[in-house]
Amino acid sequence: MERFGLVGISHRRASAEEIGFFAKKPTQLEELRLALGVDELIMLSTCNRVEVYWVCHDRQSPDYVLRSFANWMFPDSPELRALADSTCIAMSGDAVHRHLNALLCGLDSLVLGDEQVVGQFRKALIEAREQEVCGQWLGMLADEALKLSCHVREQVDYANMPTSVSEVAADVLRRQVQGEGGRVVLVGSGEMTTTLASRLSGWNGIKLHFVNRTGAKAEELAQRFGGTWQQLEHFQVWPQDFDYMVTATASEEPVISAELCASLPKQERPRLILDLGVPADTEPAISALPRFTRLDVLEVGRRVEENQKVAEKLGREVRPYLREGSLKFREKIFRRNLGPVAQKLRESVEARSQNEVDRWLVTRLSHLSEEDSQLFVAFAKRLAEQTVQVPLIALRQTLRELPMGDALLERLRETGRRLAQKDLGK
Repeated sequence: MERFGLVGISHRRASAEEIGFFAKKPTQLEELRLALGVDELIMLSTCNRVEVYWVCHDRQSPDYVLRSFANWMFPDSPELRALADSTCIAMSGDAVHRHLNALLCGLDSLVLGDEQVVGQFRKALIEAREQEVCGQWLGMLADEALKLSCHVREQVDYANMPTSVSEVAADVLRRQVQGEGGRVVLVGSGEMTTTLASRLSGWNGIKLHFVNRTGAKAEELAQRFGGTWQQLEHFQVWPQDFDYMVTATASEEPVISAELCASLPKQERPRLILDLGVPADTEPAISALPRFTRLDVLEVGRRVEENQKVAEKLGREVRPYLREGSLKFREKIFRRNLGPVAQKLRESVEARSQNEVDRWLVTRLSHLSEEDSQLFVAFAKRLAEQTVQVPLIALRQTLRELPMGDALLERLRETGRRLAQKDLGK
């Protein structure tokens, strides 16, 4: 299990602004893999976390990978490298599997039961496989976690709580609107914007205005959900007035300035801005403007904490499945580690058996006919196959019962690989 590792940052230990510093993706994942010195990796980036899951068969230290990650992220900024050291997590072994299971089953996400993170992780897995940086070991970890997530969501009812950041944003707006209606400006055209628009489009008195860097996409959303639209660069010069704004873009810099908001006509009704972008889409200085309230993505997500009793109940329901999933995964790792050891044992027994058969056929059994010789060879081969099962069964049982049995098995496998490499060198 120690070959698995994780480094990353999330809402558990960092602010939205701090997470935003890490929202940098390499053009090619191979670049990041080489920088971290690992064999496989998957990079997950969402509105509330940036995490790199990795595999290193040479048992790389998680702290070393974290330092390499920080150096790659911030080669010219000692301050941000220090931030990585204080806010990022670095782990290996069983903890990685438990963390990923909890995340995909909705227990470690910003919004309990978050469904969007499953799709985001699956997309990251596909990307890693397409770029050939995710191999059999990390692929097995990811596939098993996704299967467990699917099983848990079939068994546990999350229906009493919003299960995505966009649903929480819709709930925040619903409480704010309270039947009064108003104009909602939606900046961005991704999954969050689409999900939110589908919720808002049926509300009485709500007028939607779509803003996007690409005008064609904004127009498409306006036609689909009903409303008006503007291209972002046009909105930044001639902004439509609003009562509520929700931003969710992939921009690395704020697209809505405090100056733009200050230019809007004064009104008695407070304006609410929900910034779901990481990095932030709106300047934090907006919060200082009179009659403006700005909430970043973490502040939006934490609005569901009032349902803490429901969250605790769901957590109790999910955890038995997590324990079961962890045991099954360890069993799968055990079998995969045992495979090469078992194969070497079979090959050794079969080779010795064949040597003895050949020796007997040219000495004491040289009188046998061709047919009888073939029967003797088949009998010896079958006997060897049956005999090798005895030590294999004992090996499996003994290693399972040992506290460090799986670790010992991995050591045996590594020793065999090194010996094979040494033999090839000769």
